[in-house]
Amino acid sequence: MDRRNQVKRLIALAALAGLSATAASAADMAAPVAGSAYDWSGFYAGAHIGVANGDMKATDVRPGGGFYTDLVPPNGTDFNFSDTNVAGGAHIGYQSQWNQFVFGGEATWTATGIDKTIVSPYFRDSDTETSKIKHYATVVGRVGYAFDRFMVYAKGGYAGGEVGFRAHDCCTLAMGVSYEQSSWQNGYAVGAGIDYALTNSLILGVDYTHIDLGSKTSTGNNVFDDGSLGANPEHFKTKARADVVMARLSYKFGN
Repeated sequence: MDRRNQVKRLIALAALAGLSATAASAADMAAPVAGSAYDWSGFYAGAHIGVANGDMKATDVRPGGGFYTDLVPPNGTDFNFSDTNVAGGAHIGYQSQWNQFVFGGEATWTATGIDKTIVSPYFRDSDTETSKIKHYATVVGRVGYAFDRFMVYAKGGYAGGEVGFRAHDCCTLAMGVSYEQSSWQNGYAVGAGIDYALTNSLILGVDYTHIDLGSKTSTGNNVFDDGSLGANPEHFKTKARADVVMARLSYKFGN
């Protein structure tokens, strides 16, 4: 009987040890990421809206065009623009958490209301110039540090956007004449932000991004109001950059 009882006790202890190991393994699988009760890992998508301040510059780089002036040789005729306006769009990304560090990538598309018209500093009685940042896209890498449901992050990567420029002379000739071009420009984006997980799926954030769209030289004809073309084409070099602050709402999938 004693031997049987000893065997039963050994079997019971072995079963108890097995159950304990199974429970511990399940707990490890279900446990949150070390250092953070909330797990930031996963795909997410959302929308953002905020304010963008844009600075643009257009330079008539070749003499001979109708809007070129010899008042500022030899660097060409410069036009400078600054405008603050609303901006908004959508974003999508993926991130993975390791301890309290969060690594990921994100793509965004944003439309802006940046659109500024000035009176020409060279021909004040007749000429106006207009510059726009119509929309831009970014593809960036992100590195964050999580404090449970709060996360701060920095980011950097590619930015590209559509920049428009128009010069118009209303009165010098018998009819008005305009030069207008719109082109995609490439550059970079850097920024930082903070996110807060309202629930396991909804994330509220504030984000700052500096966008530099570089420069590009475009060539186009002067076009009269009746549609006819001027004799001398224009050559304008445009530069554009913006500082953008956004409120963001994202949905994290897989919870």
